Amino acid sequence: METKLQQLLDNAEIIQASYPEDACLVLIDTEKVLSYLPGTSIDLKIQVGAPISTLQGTVTLQALQSGRFEQEEKDSHRFGVPYISTASPIKENGKVIGVLSSVVSNRRIDMLRSEAEELTAISQEMAATTEHMASVSNIIAKDLQELADESTLLKNEIRTIEHVLSKIKDTAIRSRILGLNASIEAARSGEHGRGFMVVANEIKKMADSSKEAVEGFEPQLKEMVKNIEKAIKTIQQISAHSEEQSVIVEEFHQSFDHIVHTASELSKNANL
Repeated sequence: METKLQQLLDNAEIIQASYPEDACLVLIDTEKVLSYLPGTSIDLKIQVGAPISTLQGTVTLQALQSGRFEQEEKDSHRFGVPYISTASPIKENGKVIGVLSSVVSNRRIDMLRSEAEELTAISQEMAATTEHMASVSNIIAKDLQELADESTLLKNEIRTIEHVLSKIKDTAIRSRILGLNASIEAARSGEHGRGFMVVANEIKKMADSSKEAVEGFEPQLKEMVKNIEKAIKTIQQISAHSEEQSVIVEEFHQSFDHIVHTASELSKNANL
């Protein structure tokens, strides 16, 4: 027997023990099976001394025929656990003299692959959710800012109304004074001033009525301004919190993007 084959045959148990997963080993020459060591859960039921024709369709025979390293991955249908078969041709003086093959349990890698794919799916779903949350937060922040702007405009318009009413009140006061002066002059004129007295009295009534209307409306306007200012302050606080939340959600979304990328890489590497 060639030296390399004998060395492998003598150390087959040591080689098998070096695998981190459950494994079975097959050593063949160009004619027959030289050694077979079954694994704990994987047993190919190969007989030592059996002709290599019994290995038809396996990577062992493919490696013997091609002279190249061969590998295939299978699911758990045959042995109850997923496994990877590898076959390394053994050469001496450039000639293939045999093959050392292993069938190794792929349960951990298969589990890792499944969990990586599940993590990828969950992460993608969460990333989409946080992206939607970020979009909604931005819309809310924008709407709140628009509401604050509109409230400020309304407050300014009320201030304008207050200014106009102040002018009306001032005019009413002046009109009343004018009416009093007209009444005095009408009284001095005697019979000739009676008609003018009627006009003077109407002016005073109109002035008093205008002044009372303005004075009755002023407190309401001031209360409206006060309430609007409170609303604006509240809206601005909510808007500030909303913007802060948008930043947090965006950072959260970026973190999930990183998790999705990591999970995808993990899944891709598990499929190698």
